[in-house]
Amino acid sequence: MIGPVVDSAALFVGGIVGTCCSGIIPKRIKETLPLIFGVITICMGASLVNKATALPVVVMALIIGSCSGEFFFAESFLARCIRALFRMARSKHYGNETYIVNIITLVSAFCFGSMGIFGAINEGITGDATILFTKAVLDLFSGIVFGTLFGISVSLIAIPQFAILALLYFSVNIIAPHMSPAVLGDFTSCGGVIFVATGLRMCGIKIFPVINMLPSMLIVVPLSALWLRWLG
Repeated sequence: MIGPVVDSAALFVGGIVGTCCSGIIPKRIKETLPLIFGVITICMGASLVNKATALPVVVMALIIGSCSGEFFFAESFLARCIRALFRMARSKHYGNETYIVNIITLVSAFCFGSMGIFGAINEGITGDATILFTKAVLDLFSGIVFGTLFGISVSLIAIPQFAILALLYFSVNIIAPHMSPAVLGDFTSCGGVIFVATGLRMCGIKIFPVINMLPSMLIVVPLSALWLRWLG
């Protein structure tokens, strides 16, 4: 489970460095780096899409999963939960809607981003932590940039991030022996499409509801297994 540990540690350290160096990093760097992160994410996603064994399965999973997320207002529910936590903690920032919206965006990206979820699941299935190592590099520099803006709160996001990644890793580790290479290929391809959507969102090109797309990664597994059984 080295991937979740390295990723969360990188975010924690990045947030602290950013908090300490808030007056040093130039504004132009703060504006440029998120765009670079977005382009890298798009490239990673594009490289994963062609691993699909049955592309129709991936398409069906993305459509059904995204509709499910929209139906249950997954992204809106997350936003309400974070606002409730600020209220319960009696934070001085409660009522500062701009600050809360920014924190919601950061929590969504670091804790529920498709790259982290896919990376943890992928490591649990294959033992390959490459995706989470890559995310750790991105999170380190993202933590520095956002730490200059939002302080130590960025480092604290590493705590729920690690809990979520570890839970995903251990949960998937139980079902990994039952996943065939073909199912894993479709799962990887589905994650790649969501990667691309995440990158486009990070670049500000199009604000895809990435959180609402995440159920697709659960749906693609049984769909792929059924496809192989009846049509494979």
